[in-house]
This record gives sequence, C-alpha cells and structure tokens, in this order.
Amino acid sequence: MTINKWGGLASFFLSVSFVVAPLIYLTGNLGDALGIFAYNLADFLYGPILSASLIVVTYVLRERIGESAFRRMDLALVAAILSAVGMAAVAFIRASNRHYHLTHPDLNLEDSTTVLLVWTTIVAGVNALGFHFLGWAFVLLGSASWTSRLFPRLLNGFYFLAGVSSLFMYLFPDIEGLVLSLGAVIGVWQGILLWKFDVPTPTKAD
Repeated sequence: MTINKWGGLASFFLSVSFVVAPLIYLTGNLGDALGIFAYNLADFLYGPILSASLIVVTYVLRERIGESAFRRMDLALVAAILSAVGMAAVAFIRASNRHYHLTHPDLNLEDSTTVLLVWTTIVAGVNALGFHFLGWAFVLLGSASWTSRLFPRLLNGFYFLAGVSSLFMYLFPDIEGLVLSLGAVIGVWQGILLWKFDVPTPTKAD
C-alpha cells in the first residue's frame, strides 16, 4: 500500500460517509428491527470514519503538494482537523442523546419541546462549525492543487464550489445537501486518481 493508495481508500470512505450517514439520519426509524443498528452505523460513519478519512486524505495530499504549496497545505491540514473534530462531535452528541432517550423511556423526552429545541440547536451549531472548517479545507486544497496542477481543473473547480458553499452553510442550512453531494463527487474522483494512477509530482508554486 503506497501513500497514494491510502489516500484513495480514505477518499472512497469519505464519499460513503457523506452519502450514507445523512440518508440514514433522514430516513431511519428507531421503531424498525434494524433501526438502532442503522443509526449506530450512521454515527460511526459520520464520526470516526468521516473524521479519520478527511484527515488522512488531507495529509496524503499535503505529502504530494507540500513542497510546492506548503503554507496552504499546512493550513488545510489544520482546517481538516478542526472540521473532523466538529463532525465527530455531532455524531457523538447524536449517539449520546439517542442512547439516553432509549434507556429512559419513562421520561418521555421526545415529547419535551424544550429538550428537542436545545438538542436541535446544539447539533445544528456544531454541525455548521464542522462544515465551516471543511469549507476552508476544500478551498485551500483546491487552490494548492490548481497551482501545482496535481488534479484536473474541473476537480479543482468542484473543490472551490464545495468549499465556498460549505463556508456559508451556517447561514444557509438548506445547501448542506449540495455540499455533501459535491464532497461525494470529489471523494470518488480523487480516490480513483490516487488509487489507480501514478499522480505526477506537482510543479513548484509557492
């Protein structure tokens, strides 16, 4: 396993996390036989898997572009780590809240407007924080890749579009689906390039 292949594998996992976890959160039902398992899977994908994949991908790209765009790639890695912490926090908050509800059915917490309002506000705020730093990571990665010519221009364009959208998701929560879709496309395309092909050494940019 070369470092490129590790990056490619992490990119594929990132795409799966961007697609599968939100779908489970939107369509899951705790009343189903596999409902609890499905939600636990979503938490695992949105937390540990997404966080680790994002950090690994950024680290691998930093190794590839670091010499030619070291300042931007160092900042991108910091932004990716902060985003990973935010995403993992969202998954852990959701899992802890769900577990508490399930183990204390006598409290009827699902019927409490105050509890639901506080929980929704906290999750939305931390989620927006994770996406904001994801936006910085995407913009920096796209910029470094553009000047170093590591990836095709169109892929870099997806990075910029996803990054700018993610930066302002805290103001426009409805664009979360757009960011996740673009992130999934980036992950698959980037994963194929890193896994299958010998990515050329980028030219000096900084």
